[in-house]
Amino acid sequence: MRRYNSLCLAFLLASTLPALAQSATDPGAEIAFMPRTTSVTLLNDGGKYVAIDLKHIPQGGTCRMDQDATIVRVGPGASEGLTRVRYAAPQISSGGCPFLTMFDMPTADYVAARAAFKEKEAEASRKVDQLKKDLGDKWDEVTGKKS
Repeated sequence: MRRYNSLCLAFLLASTLPALAQSATDPGAEIAFMPRTTSVTLLNDGGKYVAIDLKHIPQGGTCRMDQDATIVRVGPGASEGLTRVRYAAPQISSGGCPFLTMFDMPTADYVAARAAFKEKEAEASRKVDQLKKDLGDKWDEVTGKKS
């Protein structure tokens, strides 16, 4: 169920991706899924408030990013071999990172995270194509398109 929710969120975020990009000329903002559960160091100025836990995590503090959490690449990390990302989903479990947490992760991990997203995106596209094929002319009716 978590993967389904993450996939739905990813498609929702895809429609708002330009707003998440650092600038209109940044071609690199991409959605990905966290490859594994890990602790990350919060880079947000002033830290972030975690509503579900009613606590503040200061800049430089740590929080838990769960596997399959939706993240967005926002640019290069603080040093070579790192990629800066932002947590792009609301926190729904205690002990995790707050919404829009910014952190650096190894570029190799980010590449794996992006590959996981692309795999789920392709799987969803195949399922939609199969639904279109199965429904035939009813597809337009189901999606609200008028002939």
